[in-house]
Amino acid sequence: MTDTQESKSQTSHRLFFAIELSTGVHQNLVDLSSRMEKAVLFTPAKILWAPPENFHLTLYFLGDLERNSAIKLREQTASLLAGFEQFKIDVRRLGMFPSDPKEPPRVLWIGVHNPPPALMELRQRCADALKSSHLPIPDQDFSPHVTLARIKSTKGLGPFRKQIEPHKFFKAGKSLVTHLTLMESITGDGPARYQPWATFPLNPI
Repeated sequence: MTDTQESKSQTSHRLFFAIELSTGVHQNLVDLSSRMEKAVLFTPAKILWAPPENFHLTLYFLGDLERNSAIKLREQTASLLAGFEQFKIDVRRLGMFPSDPKEPPRVLWIGVHNPPPALMELRQRCADALKSSHLPIPDQDFSPHVTLARIKSTKGLGPFRKQIEPHKFFKAGKSLVTHLTLMESITGDGPARYQPWATFPLNPI
């Protein structure tokens, strides 16, 4: 379990529970994102592509936590994950949120095929850690995915859909989940930057 770039002067941390991707799967998504970005470059679509270093799965977004609460959560998470085994997730197939055709899509994502029980159990352990830390459990829908882009306008949606359609069934591969990350979101100039605040290794299979 490690912390990175912590400062004693910090009084709060903007955190979320996340799963980071294995190198091969991450690179496949980088390549896919690059191809799609080039394909829609000359369409009217207004797309904000996610920086490759931000590719991850969010289990729970927690928002700002006071430092003492964050430290307590770190301790409880480490305790509750003792003995939890590594597992694999199969990352494939593009989709958009919201899925209701009556609403304009806002997010382009790639999902997890047949989410394994271990993924749902890991999320439950996160909820248990929050409860043990006397922190609220966020009421958030969970559809495991990696955000690839945010759609900033309805303009050019037709050409955008046409360009990404050939990649709809893309298979990024199976990613071995070796650890859980309590990720910190750093906001300020430009897009948010994510950095691990604490990591919790899982037992090898």
